[in-house]
Amino acid sequence: MRIRQVLGQFQYPTPPLGTSASGFADEVAADKAVARLDYVEDLYHDWNEGGRSSGGADKRVEAEFDRIRAELGDLPGAVASPERLRTMLRHLTRTLHPGALNDCFHHAETAVCGKRAKTIRQPLPMLNMCVTCPNSRRSAVHLPRIQLTRDLAREEFKDARDLPHFQEIAIREYQTTLDSLVAELTDEEGSNQ
Repeated sequence: MRIRQVLGQFQYPTPPLGTSASGFADEVAADKAVARLDYVEDLYHDWNEGGRSSGGADKRVEAEFDRIRAELGDLPGAVASPERLRTMLRHLTRTLHPGALNDCFHHAETAVCGKRAKTIRQPLPMLNMCVTCPNSRRSAVHLPRIQLTRDLAREEFKDARDLPHFQEIAIREYQTTLDSLVAELTDEEGSNQ
């Protein structure tokens, strides 16, 4: 009994279930937060230098970038305080979920994946849903993957014969959607900047 009492004085408190006493999960979460902030900062600099973007959340994110640029006086060629910029961008990381074909600046009330995502309380990426979601934003970082997806779809279905009529329509519609996503980021007439 006495040994337990003495040993009990030196025991660390039991961490909550699902966490480790080493703090590894907290370190991973902190690293992810820094990576998201770095990514948002890259998006901002790309936008500030005239990079093109599109998607349902594009206007909302650009309005925020406009506000930050106005407050910082961060015009192309001018140097703004990197620390202050990161502080002003940090709130965008709360809703950011980077993706392969677009980024999601998730707002549950407008998310296309909302019904499916309620149980997990975060975006549920579905390639065919995210491209039309009002929370999505695409930029130059996504263009190579969108082009690759489009090209793979064309290649896969170029010789397809005897597909059911509605399946053929769905495939053509998806390819057309991918073509329009590429055009939004490359075609001068489709520019949002």
